[in-house]
Amino acid sequence: MIKLGIKIFFLTFLTISAKLANAQKFFEVADQSQAQVKFYIADDPDAADLHFCIIYDEKEITKPGVMMEVETPQQAQVLLIFVDDPTQADIKVWLVETPAEVLWKNPEKKKLLEFDNLKKPDK
Repeated sequence: MIKLGIKIFFLTFLTISAKLANAQKFFEVADQSQAQVKFYIADDPDAADLHFCIIYDEKEITKPGVMMEVETPQQAQVLLIFVDDPTQADIKVWLVETPAEVLWKNPEKKKLLEFDNLKKPDK
């Protein structure tokens, strides 16, 4: 019985860890060469790859697309920049108000925010 409880705990921990293996704490850099991911705010929600929201309490980070801006690059999991030209963007985004509205319209882009797939910023 104890072994079963340990297995369930371990599987639950792995599931939660896998879900949070996405970069959700971001720092907005000033220069594109410093960015790991480039966001473009779409003109229309249907044109976006991701409907994301920005939250202010780390506990609210529950899934990819629920993001929190941090004060320093060292606190961030991803360095990003918002670009004005959609052709320069890695991900086109639409800002929503609540985590419940977060939606990946293009799940293929989700990998761009996974730790293992983040680009190294130019030095």
